[in-house]
Amino acid sequence: MRSGMCAALVLVVGAVFANEPAKPEARVLNLKDVHVVAQSDGGEPKPSEIKSAKELADSLLFADAARRDAIKKQVDFEKEKIVVFAWSGSGQDKLTATMSKDGKTAEFTLKTGLTDDLRRHALVFAVPKDAKVEVKK
Repeated sequence: MRSGMCAALVLVVGAVFANEPAKPEARVLNLKDVHVVAQSDGGEPKPSEIKSAKELADSLLFADAARRDAIKKQVDFEKEKIVVFAWSGSGQDKLTATMSKDGKTAEFTLKTGLTDDLRRHALVFAVPKDAKVEVKK
């Protein structure tokens, strides 16, 4: 009897969560074998948005067509856009991405490292196409 009730509860809870729309997310793309070309060598990372496959093909942020194709395979431009960060800073710099509670803003937070070793950093994120991009410290 108990096992039957537990099974029914699992089915009901599963059905409830299955009807919820997927929450928008900001995700880091795989940069294996991808070389991001820094547009500036300043210390503050500034986002560059790429909203379509055409913009990606024309972008100077990636070394060549093979690298752009590696990025393109990871993104659905119908639903997502790319946000690219390239900067120089401490080797301990960390850049993280989260979506706001309402899902309308991709929030990027930079935690600057404490070491004074100058390193190049590059991160590429996929975020919902209609999301606003904000950088916080």
